[in-house]
Amino acid sequence: MKILIYGEFSGYGNSLASGFKELGHTVKVFSPTGDGWKNIQSDYTLKGLSRFKRINALLKLIPNFLSFDKVFILNPSFFSFGLLGPVLLCLFFLKKIDVSLLCCGDDVEYIRAGESGLINKYIYSDHCYPKEKYFKSVEERFVNWLCASVVKRIIPTMYDYELAWLNSKFHEKVTKVVPLACSGKVVEQPKKLNYEEIIIMHGINRPNVKGSEYIIDAMNRITAEFENVKVFYPEKMPLVEYLSLFDRVDISVDQCKCHSYGMNAIYSMLHGHVVLAPADYNHENSFNITNTPIVSISANSQSIYDSLKKLISSNDLDDLKLKTVAYAVKYHTPRTVCKELLSL
Repeated sequence: MKILIYGEFSGYGNSLASGFKELGHTVKVFSPTGDGWKNIQSDYTLKGLSRFKRINALLKLIPNFLSFDKVFILNPSFFSFGLLGPVLLCLFFLKKIDVSLLCCGDDVEYIRAGESGLINKYIYSDHCYPKEKYFKSVEERFVNWLCASVVKRIIPTMYDYELAWLNSKFHEKVTKVVPLACSGKVVEQPKKLNYEEIIIMHGINRPNVKGSEYIIDAMNRITAEFENVKVFYPEKMPLVEYLSLFDRVDISVDQCKCHSYGMNAIYSMLHGHVVLAPADYNHENSFNITNTPIVSISANSQSIYDSLKKLISSNDLDDLKLKTVAYAVKYHTPRTVCKELLSL
């Protein structure tokens, strides 16, 4: 079977590709911009091209795109007018290609649900959107409607997007949650904790969205109190360079303002870090699990500080690291995730 992954977020597209390839399928990833500064490589990209060259390149790619049996779309925004999105969506529909939408980023439905109060932990509840009329323009609403109308199924990757799409007019297409796939390095024997130097990391990317102000405040309080704790805050680095830092880390603080967690937390778990992220009751229900080794946090500096203090004062962090790796392998291994996607 030929499968096209349409879009890329933090290595998720390439992770899906690796999973489908393990299952014996031919897979290609199309990422218009290469996911920005993360410098993630794809099979097809338009990165660095002028508008005219971008359109010309897309026109040449259309026959290739129409040769695939299945298409997995990572976000409706990849089908903007400037990327010939409506044309491609209509061609997918006319060609009767099996198309699925994977909900894994901001979109019209998520913003609508957040503003209506449906999402208790809404990442934009206390600060401005990245731009005016964020996912509210006529083009964005039309592309969202067209994309959701064309696809056969809408597959949320976490509770936050599941809730949003279940409350949309396309709720009948929404499937169960299928977790994010991550092809990051699996460290079966995590770094043994050295209590003389405990390393805590918080990667800074969209700090307002991730709640970095609460996290950094808590981590600064920890370093002021514990001489054996060191922290660092890598910011906007290419993915390969960013992941090269992980061998040094004991504890990763992902984010604190949503219900679930993203790719950064999964990379950290696979690497054997103790991970702090929201991962609350709603998240557990969406994954159909009763507990998780992730240390659940919220957008509250004191609670993050308390969680970190408890961790660095405990004697079972090495055991927690092993449980975290096992959890990530169980729910986020590309082969497992892709088998589940194909079963829907």
